[in-house]
This record gives sequence, structure tokens and C-alpha cells, in this order.
Amino acid sequence: MSRALGLVAALLALASGPVFGVETISLKEIRPGMVGYGLTVVRGTEISRFEVEVVDVLDEPGERNDFIVVRVFGEAIERSGGIAAGMSGSPVYFEGRLAGALSRAAAWSLDRTKPLGLVTPIEAMLKILAELDTGEIPTPKEGNLRALGIERIQLVAVPPEEIPEGTLVAWPLTAPLMVSGLSSRTLALLREGTDLRLQAHPLLELLPAFRGKLLGLRDLGFTHIHAAPAGGGSAPLEFAPGAPVGVALALGDLTVGALGTVTLVDGPKLLAFGHPFLFTGSSRYFLTGATVFDTVAAYDISYKFGSLAELRGGVFVDRWAGIGGRTDRVPLALDVAVDVRGEAQGKLAAKLVDEPRLTPLLFYVAGVAAVDSALDRIGPGTVEVEYTISGRGLPRTFTRKNVFLSTQDVALYAPWEAALVLDVLAYNEFRDPGLASVRLVAKVDPTFKAVEILDLATDRKSYRPGDTVEFTVLVRRWRGDVQSFEGSIRIPTELRSPYVELRAYGGPRLRERGEPPKIFESLADVLDYIEGIPTYDTLTVELFGIHPISELVGEAWLFGVDSVSTKFPGEVVYGKVSLILPLEE
Repeated sequence: MSRALGLVAALLALASGPVFGVETISLKEIRPGMVGYGLTVVRGTEISRFEVEVVDVLDEPGERNDFIVVRVFGEAIERSGGIAAGMSGSPVYFEGRLAGALSRAAAWSLDRTKPLGLVTPIEAMLKILAELDTGEIPTPKEGNLRALGIERIQLVAVPPEEIPEGTLVAWPLTAPLMVSGLSSRTLALLREGTDLRLQAHPLLELLPAFRGKLLGLRDLGFTHIHAAPAGGGSAPLEFAPGAPVGVALALGDLTVGALGTVTLVDGPKLLAFGHPFLFTGSSRYFLTGATVFDTVAAYDISYKFGSLAELRGGVFVDRWAGIGGRTDRVPLALDVAVDVRGEAQGKLAAKLVDEPRLTPLLFYVAGVAAVDSALDRIGPGTVEVEYTISGRGLPRTFTRKNVFLSTQDVALYAPWEAALVLDVLAYNEFRDPGLASVRLVAKVDPTFKAVEILDLATDRKSYRPGDTVEFTVLVRRWRGDVQSFEGSIRIPTELRSPYVELRAYGGPRLRERGEPPKIFESLADVLDYIEGIPTYDTLTVELFGIHPISELVGEAWLFGVDSVSTKFPGEVVYGKVSLILPLEE
């Protein structure tokens, strides 16, 4: 038997006795009618007691659907307006012994006035301690639930608008997310996510199909997201059963995290929530202290309102039965620094969790927030960006410069490409990049610094393979004079194509249909490719040939043959002009 399995077996063997100095009671010992109590913080630093009565016991095969159905009451519950989001993890005791954690609120069609809840048994939660070292449920054929007219139980993600007759509907006490450092619009970006396809970019072709949009926190199941002050209030309590606990995704000038309740403390280890946070299994979140300002009674779901406090460790297990953290270990994090210059100045610094689904979104929101805060406006402009990304698993530090222009909202573009790069690195096929830091400097100009491509001309109307094409590109700076750019490009002798296309365009381009997908053999290849993508201040003149398959498919499949380019530093080159040049035998 492995050490981890042996520890689990030992914990379960002790589940009806003392565990880490805490007396526990097993699910099999719980009987309907038993009366006990729970602990939670409703306001400030006082751990309040509420009363608990067992209605029934759900003991199904396995542990995933095992729950203690309880009725809760008392002053703390009345003051909270029922079972509130943020109470998840509140320890529940019978006969003075720990039975588990309040994890779900419930309601049934015949009576909504007496709060019912589900308690996650302590047996399932104890397995999380060992790991720190290394839909519809049938009701019992007999019992108090049947006597109440409840024939079935449904576990749902959020409270339903209507409750079917004869059904007890239970939903997780989703930990309320508290966010500070964001405006209403950046809070909306965090909540709803954002589409990274602001405009065409080759990096989008490197992302898995499901990553076109960065999922927001609402997509990940967080229904209660509240703006809250950073810190403040009473000094946070030390971790103890019933005390508040924070699980953070971002700390610093931007703070994003959830409030819950501690169930059990074992030296540097603790259990909380009684249900998953993001349900990632192994995790690397920030464990923080927390302050509860008050519990807000609401018609739909009451919730605790508070803030996250200082970093106290890490959350390393995120399972069905709850979360597990340690106060003697701090997870590795992504250090983000955004420096806004030019039209206005401002800085933002934060630590972000290293979680592929969230890190690019958190970084993007932080970047937009930094520019919004510095500019104190939303509107057009040009932004020159330089960003540096380092990682413990990257073959080298990555640095790139670019320039972006928006006629409506320049702040959205400042962190855009860097967020794309983070997303590509997070999901690369080779190895964990171990993202360590991102430094972004954004220089904002309220004017349009742009160059438009007007025309493209060549010295001849047709060519032969091996000939050199002399071309002239006409461009005009924004509200400025027309200028010309001259150059030449050679048609390869071996090219077999009825004609070639000469194209002048600004910035990067997407892969043509006649070009094979880019094949990478290492993470270093990925970085090389990203560094080689033309920036938006680049004017490129490229020669394209016609793929032989074009005759079979009935349309022109192009492929790049050769190109030349020139830079207009700090100015966005836009527009596209093409010429079809016949090739003579």
C-alpha cells in the first residue's frame, strides 16, 4: 500500500474518533432527529453559532452523492436571511463531534420558509488532507424525506426559478467572489470574458479551437461577483473552524478571490468549502485571510460581503468534497507589472495564479484596467507596446514590440497581443512554460499615428520566371502627404504558376489556403515563430504563387514565395493592394 493510500485508510479508520485532535462522527452514526450546531462568521470577527437538525441521511454507493440533509435555524441564520453564499465550509457538529461542512443550500416545493441544507460528510473531506501530503440522486426508500413528500433530490448549479413537486433541489453555496481594483467595465470583462479576435492575427491560428474566447468567471460557475474594497475592516481572524478564509486568483493592485469558511485545521493544513472551487483537482491558488463586513440578505441568494486579506499560503487541492490548503507553502505565481506612459502615466502590479484557463484573462483585464485608470477616459488613440515574458519552463526570455490603433477604444489593444502570447504558451504542446513574469510598457498617444497603403505599381505588365519585379508603393500618413516606397522582388526560376500575385499590406497576415500549417518541434520553435510575425508598423510587399491544387478545387489557393518589408516605427500601417501579374513561358 502506498504512503498516500495508507494515510487515507488511517484517516477513514479514525473517522468516528479523534482526528488531529478533533473528534469526528461518521456518516453511519448520523440519525434523523439529531440536533447539533454549526460555526460561521456573519459579520466582523465573531464566530457565530447556528443550530442544526438532521432531516435525513443520503448514504449512496461511493461518496460523491453522500450528504446529511439538515434544517438550520437560529439568530445567525435569521440575520443572514437563510443559508448564505460564503457559508460553505462551515463546520457542523453532532454530539460535539465534527460531522462535515455545510456545502449546499436546498429548497422544496411545499416549504421554502425553513432553510434546508446539505452537509458534506467529513470522511470525504479527510481524503483531501492526505492529498495535501502527496445530477439526480435517489432518496432512501424510507425516512423523513419521504415523510415530507420528497421523492427525489436534484443537485443543480444555481437555484432554479421553479421547484418541481416532490423534489428537493440543492445547489452549492458558491463562494462569493470579491474583486477590487477594477472599474465597472473591467469587472464586466472579468465576469463575462472577452473575445481575443479583436482583429486577424496569426497567433489565433495557434490556439486550440475552443480558445477563441477567454472564458469569464461566470462561465466557470461564479454567479456572485461583487466589487469590494481592498482590505479594510477588522483584522482577519486566524484560521479556525468557522473562521472566514479566502481563495485568491489575483493579489495586489488587482484582487480577485472567493470567500468561504474553514472546516478543519491540522497544523499547517486546512479544509474548507465542502464543495469544489474550480474543480481542478491539483491546484495552485493563493490562500489568504479574509474579513466579513456583513452578510447581505437577498431574495435569490444571501451572501457574505467582505474582502481578502494577506497571503497566508496556498490551496493545492480542489476536489468535489472541498478544498485543501497549506499555510507553510506559497504557490508559484505570475508577477505582472503594467507601466502606462505617454498621454498619461500609471502603474499596476499584481500576482496572478498560474492556471491556463484564467491567467490570460486575468492579465488582459489587468492591462485594460491599468490603461483605463491612467487615461481616465475611454476612446481612440495609438499605443506603442513593449512586453517581456519570462518563465521557468521557457527556453529564453521573450520580448516583443508592437503598435496598435483603435478608433474607438485603445485600452483594449494595449494588453491584447501579450494576452494572446500567454494563451499560446499556456496551451503549447511541448511543456509547461512555468510562467513567472510579464512586464508591459504601453505608451499611449491620443492621436492616430497611421500609414495608409494607397496604390501598388510595377515596371511591367507581365514577367517570366527568374525576372525581377520593380515596384512602387504609394502611402499616405494620417492626414499627411503622399509618399512612395520603391523596391524589387525576384520571381524564382523554378516557379510553375500561370500567374503570380503581388500584394502590399500592413502588419501580419493569416495563412493562405495553399500554405501548409506551421509545424513546430519545440517550444523554442514557437517563440521563434512569434518573434518573426510582422508587427503592425510593418509594410510588406509579398509575391504569391498559385498552388497546383487550384485547378482541382476551382479556386486560387495561394502560397507565399518571397517578400520584402519596411518599418514605419510607431505608426500602424493599414490597407491592402494586390496586382495579378501573368507569367509567360
